[in-house]
Amino acid sequence: MLLAFIVSVSVALLLAMQTANAKGDTHLGLITKSQLIDNYEDFSENYRDYQPSEEELVAVEALPDNLNIKVFFGTWCHDSEREVPRLLQSFKKSPVSIELYALDTHKSDPDGLAKANNIKYTPTIIVYQHDKEIMRIIERTENSFGEDILKAWQQNNG
Repeated sequence: MLLAFIVSVSVALLLAMQTANAKGDTHLGLITKSQLIDNYEDFSENYRDYQPSEEELVAVEALPDNLNIKVFFGTWCHDSEREVPRLLQSFKKSPVSIELYALDTHKSDPDGLAKANNIKYTPTIIVYQHDKEIMRIIERTENSFGEDILKAWQQNNG
């Protein structure tokens, strides 16, 4: 009886930890904004509901278009469900390149990019300029994505 209980709890935990959307599909590795928003309800809802502040939009507009942002996140992670849609909404009209990488619960992906970038927490947002890392945002921003990234860019180019 105890063994059956332990097995059922273990199975339930494993199922809850999968990176699945409402349809039960899982995705690991590079994913487009459209795939994320169209197939993962919590991300879609948070993207639709988030309204960036005027200060954040001004900061995003001030950024150069030669930045590249890599986002390592989990579709299973509540911090990712909150923060990734905010980033995407804030940069909706920006020419800054954003690449999204969905990770499993072990913070890994099929191409090994999470390991190569020493990802330990989700989401981890890495900002590059000319292939040089200028900042990381881990789990959440101090102010907003636009303001924090602009500040880091100014410190690196000031």
